[in-house]
Amino acid sequence: MAICPNDTIKLIGRQATLELASGCADTPPSEAEWLYAGALTSKGIDFSPNTVTSEADDQGGFQESLVTNSDFTITAEGEVRTKDRSDEFGFGRMVLYYSTELKARRQPTLWVRLGFGPVTLTMYATITALSGDAGTNDIVTFSMELHPADSTTVTIEEAA
Repeated sequence: MAICPNDTIKLIGRQATLELASGCADTPPSEAEWLYAGALTSKGIDFSPNTVTSEADDQGGFQESLVTNSDFTITAEGEVRTKDRSDEFGFGRMVLYYSTELKARRQPTLWVRLGFGPVTLTMYATITALSGDAGTNDIVTFSMELHPADSTTVTIEEAA
């Protein structure tokens, strides 16, 4: 199989990578600080544009929509390991971090980087949902949702 620089085949889900890093909004993490989120089964992005419409009668009878902002969300679902690997943030660390921040009356925030095909999305994010499910005869799973904590940190760049 040749390594073709102009390969445009479809992206397979496991090639989309979600990484997390601890830190503050004013200091982006170094490359060594990024850890894989965990044993993920899905990753997603949703821009959820907020819009306003114009019903002026000078546009041929069709309403026009304008995007005013975006309720940007990164979501992930995964499987819980009995012990987080050293190269991943993992569910255990996420639960401990989340609860520690809440007890200290701080926002549960961290850096998030999602490689999604031809783009890389990075932001300082608030953990807005974190849940797990443990069926008796099933693999223990978790899900999380992340929203921008500081919108000035949101970057979307062409992947290297």
